[in-house]
Amino acid sequence: MSLILKLAPGERLFINGAVVTNGDRRAYLMVETKAQIVREKDVLLPEDASTPVRRAYFAAQNVLLNAQSSLGSIDAFLEQVACLRGVFLKSEHTLLLDEAEQQMRHGNTYRALAALRDLVMYESVLLELDPPQRFRRDGTPRPPATAELSLRDAALRHPPSDAKMSR
Repeated sequence: MSLILKLAPGERLFINGAVVTNGDRRAYLMVETKAQIVREKDVLLPEDASTPVRRAYFAAQNVLLNAQSSLGSIDAFLEQVACLRGVFLKSEHTLLLDEAEQQMRHGNTYRALAALRDLVMYESVLLELDPPQRFRRDGTPRPPATAELSLRDAALRHPPSDAKMSR
């Protein structure tokens, strides 16, 4: 089964770790073999991986983007997910973590990223942060986050080792 990509002028994408940039006109590409492909608009930048869930997403993304397994390790992803299990206890959140981990273990990195995207959006609301611009589907910005951190926010960023929070 082929994948057809519609590229806007100047749009970039990553194919098996290589960066491909479209020219000055709209283009259509058909990918006829299995390849790891991510559009630039879906890539979380290193400086945006500033929260626990975003770090897990970034680790999963590195597995997808890096053609060499030594550069993007599933172990780094699993370590981040293990940390998140100590914070998220509500079933809808643990199910997303389970889904992400299971998909990653089966080599379905795209589906793992999709599960984590929902948690990134939830975490953004919880911490009163703007979600990554690339993750917004409606294009509308959120109101600016307040400068003060609540106790809840601080606990999510640095949970105590012996206490779990219900999220």
